[in-house]
Amino acid sequence: MKQDIPGLQRRKRANGQALYWVARAISRRSEGYQTPTIRIHATDETEIAALCARYTAEFLEWLSDKDDPRPCRFEGTIKALTTLYRKNPDSPYHDLKPNSRAMYDESLDLLEKTVGDRQLARLNGNDFRRWYKKLREPAPPKKDGDPVGPERIRRAFKAMQLLRIAVKFGVTVDVKECVRLATILSNMRFESPGAREVFVTFEQSAAIIAKAIELGRPSIAIAQALQFDLTLRQIDVIGRWDKCERGASGIISRGRRWSGGLVWSEIDAEGILRKKTTKTGQEAVHDTKAYPLVAQCLDLVAADKRIGPVIINETTGLPYRYRNFYQMWRAIATKAGVPVTVWNRDSRAGGVTEGSDAGVDLETLRHHANHSQASTTAIYSRKTLEKTRTVAAIRVAARNKPETPA
Repeated sequence: MKQDIPGLQRRKRANGQALYWVARAISRRSEGYQTPTIRIHATDETEIAALCARYTAEFLEWLSDKDDPRPCRFEGTIKALTTLYRKNPDSPYHDLKPNSRAMYDESLDLLEKTVGDRQLARLNGNDFRRWYKKLREPAPPKKDGDPVGPERIRRAFKAMQLLRIAVKFGVTVDVKECVRLATILSNMRFESPGAREVFVTFEQSAAIIAKAIELGRPSIAIAQALQFDLTLRQIDVIGRWDKCERGASGIISRGRRWSGGLVWSEIDAEGILRKKTTKTGQEAVHDTKAYPLVAQCLDLVAADKRIGPVIINETTGLPYRYRNFYQMWRAIATKAGVPVTVWNRDSRAGGVTEGSDAGVDLETLRHHANHSQASTTAIYSRKTLEKTRTVAAIRVAARNKPETPA
């Protein structure tokens, strides 16, 4: 196992050794941190590294939020601007939903890492063009002989969009150079990524489910079935972890509270799932027994264990954090033969595509995918259930239909 994983320490035990993540190994300023030591039960090196990276990021975020008695001084760099955008109490950054904030942070962190020390006063449009070109370059091969991947247009475009947002905020709080930079950026265009055309197929979904069960990860199998067959959004399946105050109730871990994910009480004794969705607040209604794979996956959990969140990380006994879920899903999908260009979030699109190809009309599909806008008149649950059952019947029948010779 690699020895350079941040925060990882090994302690001898009678039956071998135990692994721990230790905050003090990252910084001596760990006094007062809620979880200074965390036991790591994982055995896979990749998962151990991912857990330590996440614990380290959360600890460093806590450090950055601590009260600093020194007076704040704007240093005039890109990093100073992105920090101002994230830390200023009046910034619209604080109005973002946690999942949106996480996506913003990904691009803001990238800017800080790559160009954070650049002085605003010395920047012009040529710099921005160079940054965009550099950020869209393919990722280097992980090992010799691996093929070069595709250009990372989405990565570069998102970074430039977040640069625009940070600069516009700088204008509103009277950062002198931001007025000039906002004018430059308003006259620049960067190629945006096209709409994703990739989607998960039924065969790929079934392969992921089978491999997850084989590897002792029923949580991934259930999540995959729910996302593909029921076309549920990822966040409505696994939930999210938001910062919370001390004393908050619910499922709490390391200063964050879990919410939004599917819980067993939302599936009744007849197998009918009723879930208020996170994005629109509308109720998604599905008959889980209408899809054999969903029913099979749910049956992996014994009746006396069906309490609380449906998707539980077998390693921690808690709902997944997003990054850990995706890393586990990706590892299993790769072992199942699913290309790396196919993402977990493509599962929902795959379910909709399968329904469309099977001949389901668009309006009925909209019910199944819960795509109706919030302003639409509320729909009776029975009517919604009938439509989602119709989609299920057509899709399952199409899977069993023999192929017509060419």
